[in-house]
Amino acid sequence: MPSRIRSYLASPVALFVAVSFVVFAAWQGLNHIYLMHLPMFTYHAVSLVVETIGAGVVAFFVLRELARKNGQLEELDREKNMLVDALVHDLRQPLTAVIAGVDSAEMDPALPEETRKVLEIARYGGAQLLGMVSDLLDVTRLEAGHPLAQLQLVKPHEFISAGIQPLIPLVREAGIELVVDAPEELPLVSGDGTRLGRVMMNLVGNALKFTPTGGRVSVSARADATRNQLVVTVTDNGQGIPKEQHKKIFDKFAMAGERRAGARSSTGLGLTFCKMVVEAHGGRIWVESNPGDGAKFTFTLPTKRG
Repeated sequence: MPSRIRSYLASPVALFVAVSFVVFAAWQGLNHIYLMHLPMFTYHAVSLVVETIGAGVVAFFVLRELARKNGQLEELDREKNMLVDALVHDLRQPLTAVIAGVDSAEMDPALPEETRKVLEIARYGGAQLLGMVSDLLDVTRLEAGHPLAQLQLVKPHEFISAGIQPLIPLVREAGIELVVDAPEELPLVSGDGTRLGRVMMNLVGNALKFTPTGGRVSVSARADATRNQLVVTVTDNGQGIPKEQHKKIFDKFAMAGERRAGARSSTGLGLTFCKMVVEAHGGRIWVESNPGDGAKFTFTLPTKRG
């Protein structure tokens, strides 16, 4: 116990508060011994002045120490973000090179079909890992308040297709039916096409993980003319998500239930990334689901005329 007390008092704030309480207790003793003979008004006036000054001194030192600690935490957070940024950049370059090498190998017309399938799986795995690394970098940057890159007018069916295409090997491997309804004539959105494509990859990939073999995942996009927005939904017939988890699953490192057997694990940042990117585009994202009834993720984006 003494060692625990010494450890506790090692904190400047805790030590100062402890000393302050000792001083206050001593003051109370002196107060009752030496000041009780004073007239009532003088007694209360002296007590009020002394105790107010004491409380002010305590508050000043405690707040100053808390401000110092907060500054240290902010500095550590900045260093952490710099480390994550550097680490992600170091990882992206070799991953991009691996994916490019696989793409080049697949272009060989004499490549046996079995080898081509293996390369396709390798390319998907590389793209999946690159997406996780990019999610980590973007979540860190968005949390730090960095805006998205310069936005451009984007065709919805293009970023939807870009997000789904890398997942085709997983669809085949899992034996899941994937249905996509994203007409080319949908209104344009002002956005970052690359990140919106990764939003689709995360949502569809997540649906595939929680959908059983032989199940179905549907992707649809439509225009809501009354609100000038694009509405995109990703629906699966998997195990569903309890209502108490509907908001938590968008938190960092949150997981929603058990994956399909054989499904790949993730960082727990996919849905966090989706939420932050959609909101950075001026839209919103939510989930509708009940256990046993599958899940339906929906997000909206403001539309533009182009």
